[in-house]
Amino acid sequence: MYQETVKKLILRKLTISTAESITGGLISKMITDVSGSSEILKESYVVYSNDAKITILGVDAGLIEKYGVVSREVAKDMAVKLKMITGKDICVSVTGNAGPNVCDDKPVGRVYVGIDFLDDVNVYELTLDGSREEIRDKTANFVFDKIEELL
Repeated sequence: MYQETVKKLILRKLTISTAESITGGLISKMITDVSGSSEILKESYVVYSNDAKITILGVDAGLIEKYGVVSREVAKDMAVKLKMITGKDICVSVTGNAGPNVCDDKPVGRVYVGIDFLDDVNVYELTLDGSREEIRDKTANFVFDKIEELL
């Protein structure tokens, strides 16, 4: 459960920030559901539009144009730029297509998660099924499962 992962981050004093597109702030909400989370979460961003990704995070517009906003390259750039802005121990980015239509030639349920964990950046490609809400929930839960593995 995500609460246990957040409690571990608090215990280890590992700070975290997020740049969320497909999840629209859900990951940050889940973190702040846990008492004491203000010790580790100082700032996060909902960057739902391409413009927000470019102007707030500094994502390379050329990457969006070349690969599409739902791509491994954009997820990685989001995580890297978030790390540059916040300097947190863990920087998470999420971009994807929750449907109902194909986006950037990516099927519904295609999600990319970028995680900069103590300066080691990894990007994960997910293919999820379900409703928009289920895809967002599965994405958020994947993030916490992956952080748990990295701990």
